[in-house]
Amino acid sequence: MMGIPLHNEKIITPKKHAQIIKDNQIKNGKWSLTADVVVIGSGAGGAVAAAELAKSGWKVVLIEEGGYFTPAQFNSDEFLSQSRLYRDAGFIIAEEQTISILQGRSIGGSTTVNWQTSLYPPEYVTSEWENRFGWKGYSREDMDPYINEVHTRLGVHDVPDNLINANNNVLRVGGKKLGLKPLVLKNNNNGCIGLGRCGLGCPINAKQSAFLTWIPDAIEHGATVVSNMRAVKIKDGSVKTVIAEFTVDPYQKSPSEIIESMEIKAPVVIVSAGAIEGPALLQRSGIGNDWVGRNLKVHPTSTIFGKFNSDIKMFQGPPQSIVIKDGHNQNGTGYGYWLEAAPYRPTLASSLVPFYGKQQFDVMKDYNKYNAGIVLVRDGADGEANAKVEWSFGRRKVYFELTPTDGQNMLRGLKSLAEITAAAGATELVFPFTRFTEPVKVDSKTNFDWVLKESIRSGDLSVGSAHPHGSIQSAKEETLGAVDLNLEIYGHKNIFVMDASVYPTGLSVNPQITTMSIVLRASRNLAKQKEERTKV
Repeated sequence: MMGIPLHNEKIITPKKHAQIIKDNQIKNGKWSLTADVVVIGSGAGGAVAAAELAKSGWKVVLIEEGGYFTPAQFNSDEFLSQSRLYRDAGFIIAEEQTISILQGRSIGGSTTVNWQTSLYPPEYVTSEWENRFGWKGYSREDMDPYINEVHTRLGVHDVPDNLINANNNVLRVGGKKLGLKPLVLKNNNNGCIGLGRCGLGCPINAKQSAFLTWIPDAIEHGATVVSNMRAVKIKDGSVKTVIAEFTVDPYQKSPSEIIESMEIKAPVVIVSAGAIEGPALLQRSGIGNDWVGRNLKVHPTSTIFGKFNSDIKMFQGPPQSIVIKDGHNQNGTGYGYWLEAAPYRPTLASSLVPFYGKQQFDVMKDYNKYNAGIVLVRDGADGEANAKVEWSFGRRKVYFELTPTDGQNMLRGLKSLAEITAAAGATELVFPFTRFTEPVKVDSKTNFDWVLKESIRSGDLSVGSAHPHGSIQSAKEETLGAVDLNLEIYGHKNIFVMDASVYPTGLSVNPQITTMSIVLRASRNLAKQKEERTKV
């Protein structure tokens, strides 16, 4: 087991507030401080930006709404872990309940709870970025130096064969039988032993999350990192002011003496608050054009559970080790679907089984015998995605609807996944269509053409997401996006967005490596401009 980096002892958590109040003679619970740059958020974007700028001599203050947790606090209690480590306790629900979105919320952001999948988008995605939005130089080849640097820092490597679990093996066995090309995935870890608890925080520090890598790098070079502080507003000007408020850990009594709010003045602000909270923060601050919050991409995802005659125990082993990309590029459009496995634990699994009462209970009684495969769709095949984030009436709202072509790609993916799961030996399938009241009995000869005719209407098909991105998209001109090609917000000097919000199209791969690589490049370019950017 790897130890916690020593630098992390300097993270300012609520336990340290009393000392900070004393040392800085803080009055009325409000801490005022100055910096060269304020970074809002500590996930794949914010952590990298903070480290890169701190290394170049910038005075960095990073604030994170979530708490700071160490492996001693990671446990397998799903309710506890989800409420502490995820935004909205793991269920960001869109208006009219059209989708449920998973997103991390702690020091390290989603990298603390993700499933380690490490990919970069294919060439047809990056050429679409270039042709439609002017994003030059993002091909895999162009980005290779940055990707390699990220891979090295995170310990990215192929999942070894002995750690490919039964859940992922369903894709490999069934896929091969059908003549598809299952591929071994890369994961980011150092000493993984396959505990399968990635989604609840790795208890042995094997997964190289941002809180074990870029965050200590930032602190080592002088960055101030503060947990439990939510950015409420950014005031623009030649010097910006970021106002933040204390956020409570739902499972921990707050100390009697706390810093209730922070006011940080800096010439530069980097918003890395994620594709859900980032747009809400900018909107309530009156910053940015009408692309802020628009065209939210989520990689709509749906699940099929397959029942086998032997134990699968989907919760054991690395969560994702096999991917099938054969459906990635439908009719040369660059849009389609890909298939992965999901290590659902009982709480999440039961919420995804679309039955009630005894039928749901009967499935859960055999939980150990079920595998879970997922279809992920690259959304945006019909142009703009029909999804957005809006701050209205004092609340952040998410709107989502599956567009017709994305819905068709979802059905194609579900048909393929059903065929694969049955070919691997499943005897029953639980489909994500709410019209079903029990599992469907199947064998390797079952015909699944009927799936393509199913309804994709909200309420008829269960859809989730763990990849919100692209709601503050970057483009070569203001008519096409909210931020420019340097990731600076149009119309606002020195306010940047550096996280998964900036992608102008659906990414088509799990986002962490792409986000870290793109932010490494953008923040390195910004770092060189210290003199002109921080001169007030």
